[in-house]
Amino acid sequence: MEQKLLINKLPARTWNRLGVNEASIGFDMTSPELPAEKITSGAEINRVTVTNENDSDIKRVSIEAKKGETITVVEEINAAGKLAVETIMSVGDGAKIRLIQLHGTDENALLFTDTKGECHKDGRIEIIQIMLGKGDVYSDTHIDLSGDGSSFKADIGYFAEKTMTLDMNLVVNQIAKKTESEINASGALKDAAKKIFRGTIDFRNGSSGSVGNEKETVLMLGEDVVNKTVPLILCAEEDVVGNHGATIGELDEDTLFYFGTRGISKDKAENIIARASIERLARAVGDSETEEKIVKKLDEVLPDA
Repeated sequence: MEQKLLINKLPARTWNRLGVNEASIGFDMTSPELPAEKITSGAEINRVTVTNENDSDIKRVSIEAKKGETITVVEEINAAGKLAVETIMSVGDGAKIRLIQLHGTDENALLFTDTKGECHKDGRIEIIQIMLGKGDVYSDTHIDLSGDGSSFKADIGYFAEKTMTLDMNLVVNQIAKKTESEINASGALKDAAKKIFRGTIDFRNGSSGSVGNEKETVLMLGEDVVNKTVPLILCAEEDVVGNHGATIGELDEDTLFYFGTRGISKDKAENIIARASIERLARAVGDSETEEKIVKKLDEVLPDA
C-alpha cells in the first residue's frame, strides 16, 4: 500500500511557509526489491544499471573501499514507474570511492535516490550526479566525514523542463579534524519546472581545522519556473572555514546579442548554455562509454541543433 513519505529533510528547520523543510512523496515501501548488489573491488569501472521491472521497485547497492583502495562505480538509473534506489558507501583509511550517478526518468515516472557514505581517516568520496529526464526526481545524499583528514566533493548537473519536479538534499557532516568538503551544483530550469536544492555543511564539535565550500549556479529559462536554493552552514566548532554562494539568473541581453550576431536563435542559445555545465561533468567522468550515454541523453532533452 502506498504511503506518504517525508524525505529530504533540512537539518535545521526554517519557516514552513517557505516549503523547503522536507519533501513528501507517495511510495509503497513493500514494493518488490530488485536483486541487491555489493561492490568491494573488481573492474576498473564497476557498472550498475537499475530500471523498473514492476510499477514500483526498490534497489539496494552497497560499495566498500577497504584501506588504501580506490573504487569507481557508475550507477545508471532510469525510472519507468516508481523507483527507489539506496546506495551505501563505506570508505576505509586512505581509500577512495568515485560514484557517478546518472538519474533518468520517463514521463510521469518518479525516482527517489537515497545515498549515504562514511569516510574514515584520510578517506575520500567523490560524487558526480547528473539529472536528465522527463519525470520527477528526489535525491537525498548524506555524507559523514568521521575520520581525520577525510574529504568529500560533489559535482551536480541538472536540467528540468515542463512541469518536472527536481528536489535535492545534500548534507555533509564534518565530524573529525581537518576534513574538507566541496559542493558544486549547476543547472537550468525551463517552462514550469520546479527545483529545490538544499546544501548543508555541518561542522560538528571536534571538527577543528576543517573547511567547507558550496556553490550553486541556476539558469532560469522560463517565467513560470520555480527555483528554491537553500545553502546552509551549521557550526559547533570555532576553528573552521565555511563558505556558500549562489548565482541565479537569466541569459542577459549581451549574451543573446552575441549569439544573434552569429545567426543563433534565442532557443538554440539557451540550449547551448544549458548543455555546457552537463557536458563539462560528462568529460570529468573520465570514461568514454559513460560520456557517450550522457551526451545521448542530452541530445534527447536539449537538442544541439
